[in-house]
Amino acid sequence: MKFFKENNQEKYNKERFYGAYIHDLRRYYEISQKNLAKALHMSAPALSKMESGQQNMDYGTFRQCINYFNKVDPDYDFNENISKLSEAEQWINFCLQGFINLSYFDKLDKIKAYLDQEENKHSSAYFLYKIVEAFYNLFNEKGTMKEIENMRGTQYFQDDYSLAILYDLWGIIEDSTNPEIIENQTEILHKALSSAQRANHAGLTGLIEYHLIYRYDDLNQPIHALDLIESCKNHLQKAGAYRRILTVQMTEGVLYKKLRIYSKAMAIFHSLSLSKDQVMDNRIKTSLYTNLSWCLFMQEKDEQALEYAMQALSLGSTFPDIYIILAFSNYRLHQFDLARQYATEFLEKNFEEERAVLIGLFMKLVLAVLDQEPDIASLSYEITSLLPDFRAVELEIPFYSLLTDYYKSQNDFSGALDAQDKLVSYLKFDFNFH
Repeated sequence: MKFFKENNQEKYNKERFYGAYIHDLRRYYEISQKNLAKALHMSAPALSKMESGQQNMDYGTFRQCINYFNKVDPDYDFNENISKLSEAEQWINFCLQGFINLSYFDKLDKIKAYLDQEENKHSSAYFLYKIVEAFYNLFNEKGTMKEIENMRGTQYFQDDYSLAILYDLWGIIEDSTNPEIIENQTEILHKALSSAQRANHAGLTGLIEYHLIYRYDDLNQPIHALDLIESCKNHLQKAGAYRRILTVQMTEGVLYKKLRIYSKAMAIFHSLSLSKDQVMDNRIKTSLYTNLSWCLFMQEKDEQALEYAMQALSLGSTFPDIYIILAFSNYRLHQFDLARQYATEFLEKNFEEERAVLIGLFMKLVLAVLDQEPDIASLSYEITSLLPDFRAVELEIPFYSLLTDYYKSQNDFSGALDAQDKLVSYLKFDFNFH
């Protein structure tokens, strides 16, 4: 019997399910369109149209396909139980609430247990299952934009709530340093926001606004990001997402820090540090201490910066940038043994972040300057070539300051002046850029 009911039509396009599911199933079993079409006694172009949505696949053809794959894999079974739809919807809501409230960390085993059951995957809820899977991948820092794009391409999801979730996942599941990709992600997130607003879902709207803030930050557009802060906090307040609100406040401080409005940034960070809220867990505290230390570091308040950096480290911070403070603040304080210690310690660690490559080169430069090596030109060139791709690291000030010190020590005043000129150029405030 047909497993879709009429009351599901406003949410899902049942006619697209048949062809889109068979397309995925065929690719999973590595069956060519030609071979499946032959078994169905139809042409490959006709099957192609059904899989792509140019023509609807009827239930009879769908069942023929299922029977074919039963023969390919005797263990394969398709579950037509309509209750799988509502069950998958509950899992999507479960994942979404965990994402909004930043409470998904201890729910990963439960989500995996659901995903490990084949009867949940190969069922009428297949595409909803794929959304749960996308959440799980995101929570584990995996997944690709292409996977979400393929889901959207099925045209299966029809309602604004589902589309908002799908677009949000699409815009946030991957991080990139490529401005064109980030611009595309931002456009996708605006589609997500429009859908969430039509769905009148405060928590989802606030979450998407937070992700837009994140992407504008990636694009080095802190003013655009700040424009969304209050609306984001208001929506999350309505949803009772207090832990997420703390991260928004943290991001607000970071944005002011990037604008070099340190007094405002410090006020936000200090306010958060005084919070006795139960939702202030170690992850948030670690981020807070890291940001406080960086803000103080940029103001050359090195002793205080080091105190907060050490607190972040004691809480288990794995953020590679913290070592810039640990090495260079000690260098500025003429605590050269400690500067050497932390530079060496960084190079012995295996950080996975892309930015760690740039920071690792800087640590090598710190050691080279401490050792008064006669030639640092190639190392300096490597760092300079990477700076435009990692503006978020904000390495320019310590880098050019270190170069200036080095060239002065070598009596190379031309090199010192060049490094100082580059530092001044960086420090010039360009509103058009921001």
